[in-house]
Formats: sequence, structure tokens, C-alpha cells
Amino acid sequence: MSSSQQIRIHQRIRLERCQSWEESFHVFDEESALAVEMALAAGRPLLVRGEPGSGKSQLARAAAQELNRRFLSEVITASTEPQSLLWHYDPVARFHEAQMLAAEAAAQALRQDDGEDEEDEPSVLEQQMLAPPDAAASRRKAARYKKKKNMQQKRQQLFRAISAGAGRSFLAGQEIGDLHPCRSISPGPLWWAVDCQSARQQLERCRWPFYQPGFALDDAAAAARQGSVILLDEIDKADAALPNALLEVLGNGGFHAPLLNQTVRTPPGLPKPLVIITTNEERELPPAFVRRCLVLHLRVDDEQFLRGWWNRQPGQRAESFSPERAFVKWLAERGETHFAGTFTAKVRERAAELLARDRREARQAGLIRPGQAEYLDLLRALRQMAAESDEQRQLALLEQISPFVLVKDAQE
Repeated sequence: MSSSQQIRIHQRIRLERCQSWEESFHVFDEESALAVEMALAAGRPLLVRGEPGSGKSQLARAAAQELNRRFLSEVITASTEPQSLLWHYDPVARFHEAQMLAAEAAAQALRQDDGEDEEDEPSVLEQQMLAPPDAAASRRKAARYKKKKNMQQKRQQLFRAISAGAGRSFLAGQEIGDLHPCRSISPGPLWWAVDCQSARQQLERCRWPFYQPGFALDDAAAAARQGSVILLDEIDKADAALPNALLEVLGNGGFHAPLLNQTVRTPPGLPKPLVIITTNEERELPPAFVRRCLVLHLRVDDEQFLRGWWNRQPGQRAESFSPERAFVKWLAERGETHFAGTFTAKVRERAAELLARDRREARQAGLIRPGQAEYLDLLRALRQMAAESDEQRQLALLEQISPFVLVKDAQE
């Protein structure tokens, strides 16, 4: 099998700084490139399975760059609500808006009534000309008392309107467009991925946006033509209700927003989003959800994967293959991809041997195994601490600092 060459394979790809992601490097193997391209062709989400630190999240970012698509990402947590991935409705903000409108309308009514009272009340000169002195004084006193009493009643009414919040009696004759639900609905990450243009329109109507994509919104039409890759990271952290709630949008490619009476779908002629979902296998995913996905398994120490990689290396004979030795060589190659020219092969391979040893011990003890991410962290720390040192100094420092990166479980 061979890739259709939308994605470069076995090449060092420099990933530019993006949102909160730092500059990095990625290498697609044939399997992962084919999985991404098949997900695009089938219009299905790609579920990437693998242990922590195996490069699942970076695969989505690299796919977006290689396919020249906008990149969106959302980390799933135990508190993530399914609806917030589609849109976020803020009833508290809407209630606050009703309070403010009620207060403003009541204050306006109060000012109007005060003006009418002042117009109806005769001037002092008129009172003196129309009535005897004692009667004029009595009229002025009665008018002041009436005005003071009316003001107290109106202030109480205004206070009740603000406290109640709805202010229906005051807003009955007012324009209440600001209380329409669209003013309190912010499009979520999946909405932006499915239809960037309608998400931009809804964002402009929303008074308190809850989510904004990490790319410029100057030309939503251009973003829609470009297409997007959206990463839903660590979906196994969420309750089973979240994957089940996504069945509609993942299966049909769209969803309905009842409060707006609006169906959100990718407009005809525009590219559908590529949805990449990762799981660390901490919780079993619902079968109905998994059936709607294509599945890619990333196994950093899978023997079949390592054997294929070993056979592609120049100068390596198939009969000399050893899974652990191939794993060390493969990691060392990844180290050179990320830190080109910084370390000698001996230093990179020694760091990989330390990781392989700790993975073996962790597997035997049933503990969390360090992965590729920890290996790169180890080399990154070594670069900062001893980049200018000689090889022997770097090797000695590796032995000292490796436990901080590789050993993460409680020690007796």
C-alpha cells in the first residue's frame, strides 16, 4: 500500500507555533498517513488509540498543517458538557440582561412621569394670581407632598423591577431583541469546525462569547473554503454520556440548535471537517460511538511496527532484528528529528535505553510506562542543561536526571 501523497511520509515536518502549541516536529509513517487520508475520504472521525505520550495529539496538529486546514482543539475533561462542544447557552447572562433592561425601562418611565408632574403643577405666580395667599400656600404644600409620595412609590417600583429581573411590566412597550436566546448562545468548537461562516454570524450576535477559535476571523468564508481539523483530546476522561451525545454530529455531519431553530451543517461544495479524537484507554468507550469512527492504533513498542521500520533502515538485516534494540534505534531517530545536530547518536541511544529499561520495569510492576513524550522531555532538559558540554558530561548527566522524567509512580 502507498499513500496518495497528500501527507508526506517518513519526512521531518516542522510544525509552526500554533495557539498554545510550541514549535515542534513530526514524522508520519505510512499507516498514520493512510488513516488520516481514509478518514477524509470516508467523512468519518478518526479515533486514535494509544498510551499517553505516543504522539496522538500532535498527529492532529500535523495533519492540519499538511492538509493546509485550520486547526481547532478542545481538551476533554470530566466536567466537559456535551452541549458545550456544539454551543454554550448562558442563562445567567440573559437573566442579567433582563435585569438591566428592566432597570433602564423603569428609570425612563420614572423620568417621564416626573416631567409630566412638573408640567401639570402650576407655577408659583399662577397659584398666587388664581388663589388667595392662604389658599396658594396650601396648594404648594399639597403639591410637594404629592410629588414626594409619588417619587417614593416609583423608586419602590423600580427596585422591585430590578430585583425581579424580568421587568415585564416595564418592558411591555419596549424593544426586547436583546433578550432573544441568540444573544446568549456562543458557538462551540464543533460548530466552528462544521460551519465556520454560521459560527461567525452567531458570534457577532452573542453578547458574551464563551469560546473563540484560535485563528483569525477576518475572513470566515476563506476559512470555510480551507476546511478544518478539530482535535477532541482525551475523550476517555469524560463520562459515557458525552460520546453518546456526539453520535448525531459525528454520524450526520451536523446538528440542530433548538433555541435558535437552526440546523448547522457544512454548506454544499465546502470541505467537511476532519475530526480526530484521542483516547488513552483509561475508560471503555461506548460501542455505538466507536462504530462511527475509523480507528488508528499507535503502539510505540509494537513488534510488527518496529520490524517494518527496522527493515526499511539501510544497512539493517532482517535476521538481526530485536524488538528492544529496534525500539531504542527508533526512539533515537525521533530524538534526531526533534533535536537535529544537538546530540550524538550515543547520547540519544543511551537516553532511549534508559526509557526502555524503565518501561520494562513499569510493565512488570503494572505501573504507568513512560513513553515518547518523556523521552523528548529528557533530551529537552539535557539540551538546556548541557548542550555545550562534551559527550561524557551529557551521558553522566543523563543518569542523574532520568529518574525525574521516567519514574513517576509513588516509591516505597
